[in-house]
Amino acid sequence: MNDKKRKASSQLVPADDELRKKQPPKKKKKKHSKGFIIFKKLMTVIATTLLSLLLVIIITGTIVSTALTVYVLNFMDDATSVTLQQLESGSDTYFYSNHINENGETELKVLHRVQNDFQRIPVSIDRIPQHVRNCFVYTEDERFYVHDGVDYKRTFSAFLNMFLHFYDTEQGGSTITQQLIKNLSGDDRHTPQRKIREIFAAMQLEKTYSKDEILEEYLNYIGFGGAYNGIQLASLKYFGKDVDDLTIPEAAVLAAIPKSPEEYGPFVIYHKDDNPKEPVVVDGRANNKPRQEYVLYKLYENGAITYDEYQEYLKTPLIYTDSPEYLAAHPELTAEEEIEKQKSNSWILDAAYFEAMDIIKEKYNLVDKWQALEKINKGGYRIYTTYDEKMQEYVENRLLDINNMVPEYSVKKWADIDGDGTAEEYLPHIAFVAMNYDGELLCAVGDIGPKVGSLGTNYAVRKEDGRQIGSTVKPITSYGYGIETGQIHWGTTVYDSKLPTDVITGDDGQPWPNNYMGSGGHGQPLKIYQALQQSYNTVPAQLLYKFGLEEVFKFSTEKLGLEFCAYDKNYSPMTLGSLEEGITLENLVNAYIPYGNQGIYNEAHIITRIEDSSQQIIYENNGNPRQAVSDETAWVMNRLLKNVIDNGTGTAAKLYNKEVCGKTGTTQDWYDEVFVGLTPDFVSGMTMGYKYKNPALDLQGIVSAQIWRNIIGDYITTEYANTSPYFEKVSSVIEAPMCTSTGGIAGPNCGRGVTGYWKSQVTEDYSPPYCNGAHGGTQSTTQATTQASGNSGAAAGGNAGGAGGGDVSGGAGGGDVSGGAGGGDVSGGAGGGDVSGGGDAGGGDAGVAAAGVVEN
Repeated sequence: MNDKKRKASSQLVPADDELRKKQPPKKKKKKHSKGFIIFKKLMTVIATTLLSLLLVIIITGTIVSTALTVYVLNFMDDATSVTLQQLESGSDTYFYSNHINENGETELKVLHRVQNDFQRIPVSIDRIPQHVRNCFVYTEDERFYVHDGVDYKRTFSAFLNMFLHFYDTEQGGSTITQQLIKNLSGDDRHTPQRKIREIFAAMQLEKTYSKDEILEEYLNYIGFGGAYNGIQLASLKYFGKDVDDLTIPEAAVLAAIPKSPEEYGPFVIYHKDDNPKEPVVVDGRANNKPRQEYVLYKLYENGAITYDEYQEYLKTPLIYTDSPEYLAAHPELTAEEEIEKQKSNSWILDAAYFEAMDIIKEKYNLVDKWQALEKINKGGYRIYTTYDEKMQEYVENRLLDINNMVPEYSVKKWADIDGDGTAEEYLPHIAFVAMNYDGELLCAVGDIGPKVGSLGTNYAVRKEDGRQIGSTVKPITSYGYGIETGQIHWGTTVYDSKLPTDVITGDDGQPWPNNYMGSGGHGQPLKIYQALQQSYNTVPAQLLYKFGLEEVFKFSTEKLGLEFCAYDKNYSPMTLGSLEEGITLENLVNAYIPYGNQGIYNEAHIITRIEDSSQQIIYENNGNPRQAVSDETAWVMNRLLKNVIDNGTGTAAKLYNKEVCGKTGTTQDWYDEVFVGLTPDFVSGMTMGYKYKNPALDLQGIVSAQIWRNIIGDYITTEYANTSPYFEKVSSVIEAPMCTSTGGIAGPNCGRGVTGYWKSQVTEDYSPPYCNGAHGGTQSTTQATTQASGNSGAAAGGNAGGAGGGDVSGGAGGGDVSGGAGGGDVSGGAGGGDVSGGGDAGGGDAGVAAAGVVEN
């Protein structure tokens, strides 16, 4: 069986020889040269690279186009609501103030009606002749009637001309529709985003309105120089005729103006002082002529006039309304017609304008405040202000003459020294601000003498005219912060010691700071109320060093709203008020509001509400009240500031029928005098100084508190005679005699000194310092260890005098600060004090070198 299978199998499978015979012969491989192989591989690499690059481009293009589509769609959304009704109508803007009428009732009164710089007389398109329309269309947008809002050819041409300069002048790419959109939005920034938004808005406008509607609005809106806008008003201004009667040459003159009214306006003539060495006289009429000829050429080029007409119109005389020919034909007119000049704004109106400009700029995200001013003058707003008409008038009259403030110096300082009849060169500026405790500005006068011009220098409110504030900075930096945080109190013991030289030195490299007239720095012990009362410089410097610049800076700027710059975070600015850029008097006075208002801060403002032309409220301000410091801190600071008036540097500000709290300030070398005064009804301040430092023009001997009283004192005593003479007390504050030994709240066995004021609220860092009667300390003692640079040899005899339990002891004993051996809290020599100063026995400044501030 197996043999049979093998036999059958052998018959099915051919022999090897037969298989080889039947297989087709193999082709011989061609051998390629080595160069061909390299070329082939190179081409493969190139092809692969190109293909990969193509794929990358396609993918990247897809991503970019998708992103661009999303980006563009956002602008399309913004364009959907564009309407011609958005154009400003040129309605007047009004500023209102509260007025007390003869019946004692408060009513609104127009403070100011804005001199509107947007005037026009609208006319329908049917009244505008075709040749007038042609002048503007063929000059500004010759494909106006065929495009959909955007002339892509012109846009692309203008773009290329920026780089290749095909044309002699820069070519604008905007169509008439796009120019109208720019007027609708009020946005003339040169940014890609604005241009894209403008393009889509123009296309949307073209879908909504006819060409004639768009052209009519354009011709009624465009500016022709000054306060003249629209074709009808321009026709009357320049040629004394209605638009219906304009000739072709006259229409060409008007079409030449909108490109640059300040250059092509026929009545423009002024000196351009970009280069003082080569002043250029800008003659609008001369500039307009070649531009008018260009307009006429465009009419000819587009077939609107013949060549002969074109040549004729080039030579046609033009009779303007200021020409002798026109005036001869109109004897009722004169070439020098008297036009009443707009009166300069009052000081208080300037303040309202400055604030309104800031508000409008921020609300509409405008480029600068001058763009905001333009919007105010066109927008038909209703602006409601807070100012007190009677007070403003009174203070303005006071500041007309410097002799009302400093009569004793009228001959010495302000006289006509050289006999030429002018003494203004020697006059300092004087500014005054008053606001109530709601932050509402009642009065603002920006300088002395009659006011000249509008929106200029204003030392009361304009930020660009910020001044140094001197020692008025102390209550709103170191003292305010220390009382608020409980690190100092009314009777805290401090020392008249300068800061270590490794912390800061004066300009002369000596220890800093000096006190008034270069005195002090000898380690004399003081109480907080005394240091502020006499305006020591060394003590607030010590306090700043103890508390830390950062913390005090944050307190002043965030709690009290002071507009310090970053460079003011330093010892001199926050101790002496030597600010890098200065702040406004308004901002300084505003920071004091909490000290007369139970700790509540209200933001200074003169505007309470703004309504747009449709009487919709777009802005409101009630002062944004907030608790800046505790009511107890505010009352303690109030009493400290009253002590300045009663017993310190501000005694000249006293009034017979009103409590006055305040702080004086003097800057280095007597260039500025400052005072802030609080009464129960309002807070106010004055600044007096020179714009530029001049050693010959110092104010030494002039008392800022007296100037403040001379400005506003009589007004307070008469106009506020029927209001409370006292500030409202904070009942939780402890009012008690101060222990003469410890500076704490006097107990039964204590020597009783001045009446002091202490917070009662217990915190982690503070509890009321009741004296325990042993006069070795108080029941609540919080220590402060501030380094002070020493001046050897001065005895530090304390309140108790020598040996014994005095607050500061010059010899051995148990005083809180001991100059020799003993158990004082701070010891100058050997002993168990918490801080050892290592100085000579006797408690001199060297003996308290490490004991800058001690709180009891």
